Amino acid sequence: MGIPISRRALLSGAISISLMVKRFPKVLAQLPRLYGINAYYLLVESYRKVQQQPQRPLKDAVRDYLTLDLRLPELRRRSQINAIRFWAFNDYPVSAPSVPDGTFDAALWSGPNQVVQPVLNVLNVLVEQLNELEFYLIPVLGNYWLSYGGILRYLEWVKAIPKGTWLNAFVTLQDQDKYLKYGADFYINPRVEQLFQSHTKQVLSILNKYPKIVAIDILNEPRGKGVYAQENRLVKPNVPMQKVVADWLDRQGKFIRKIMRNSVYVTSGEEGWLAQPPKLALNYLKSEPQTHEGIDLATNMTRPNLTMGTIHMYTHPAAELPKTSLAGLPFIDRRGWDYLLRADRPGSWENYKNLGDEWLRSRALAMGNKPWYLGELGWCRPRSDNDKRPLSNRELQNDRITLYRHWANLAFSLGAKGVFLWLLDGMQHQDEFYGMTWEQIQEIFPA
Repeated sequence: MGIPISRRALLSGAISISLMVKRFPKVLAQLPRLYGINAYYLLVESYRKVQQQPQRPLKDAVRDYLTLDLRLPELRRRSQINAIRFWAFNDYPVSAPSVPDGTFDAALWSGPNQVVQPVLNVLNVLVEQLNELEFYLIPVLGNYWLSYGGILRYLEWVKAIPKGTWLNAFVTLQDQDKYLKYGADFYINPRVEQLFQSHTKQVLSILNKYPKIVAIDILNEPRGKGVYAQENRLVKPNVPMQKVVADWLDRQGKFIRKIMRNSVYVTSGEEGWLAQPPKLALNYLKSEPQTHEGIDLATNMTRPNLTMGTIHMYTHPAAELPKTSLAGLPFIDRRGWDYLLRADRPGSWENYKNLGDEWLRSRALAMGNKPWYLGELGWCRPRSDNDKRPLSNRELQNDRITLYRHWANLAFSLGAKGVFLWLLDGMQHQDEFYGMTWEQIQEIFPA
């Protein structure tokens, strides 16, 4: 039998909690500016390093990967980089027919609620080592897109969509019709929400141990894209899709905040789409709303459990690369939000710079009084009007030094807590459009 708790003690505890909540913004305000990198692949590459050295202590293998292979301490010393955003999830299947071995390395779940403990152990050591290396950390708990699982995996797990839907979309890259057909169901199905929380609870129990976790993204680039959003049709009376998504995100924020200590921000992980025109005079950025995306930054910022805003930024000319899917089907990998530039503005370097400025200013206005951060910043451009292949990283470097510094300074002047570049190239994960070496990142934000 427990010891009775007096009313005085209860009141004292309530006062302490109240004071802690009131101090919460001040504690977070003491953070330095976060100059960050995205390295989404850290769990997968750490796991592979451990698998290659089964006789070594897990901690030593992961430490060597971070310090000797990625040279993160050197990047920390030689630049302003002090933060990392990464995937703290992996919802891939353990294996799948006709998919090459290793494709789904470091899958966290062998089935719904069936954790793969060795992978969870690697995640724990990875976060521990990053914490010891003095990086502020922003882990992400899930993905909207097919990569690393995404919302279709959860729908398949709870048998809300036919078995094999996700794998077919992943292998053939014919995903858009699947999202339009099933995208809204992820946010409406209570079994999906229950499973998402059950999975993330195990991850949060790890993250909760480390003080360098300063924010958590619920999903990477969530949206409610589907028939309701595409037709701008209400899900039910007075409830548009963006409200359904906002309420879902708020519930996950509440769930996370119950588990995590109070000094952790919770963000949606979104890109920054608006369901209403921006409240800003625009000369380069189109003023049309993006209701078709099924998410609204301004609505999300009214939700109490989303304590920080986030946006992404790829305001550059379109660049394209021909590729082949796992099924041998040709497709075009296309990057860049060139469609946001007003039609009466030529696609010049200066105009895209101005487009980026207006993207930042208009999204900062949508944050209300909440802090926010720029979670992904990427710049690329094609070789020419006729050759849409992206310029090499070396050829893009001068652009990036100029633009990333400029946009980082602008974001900070608008109240951003951090700016995270996409992407530090990994050992097996390189990005032909945005990837950079640590030496190139050092040039952008030197110490």
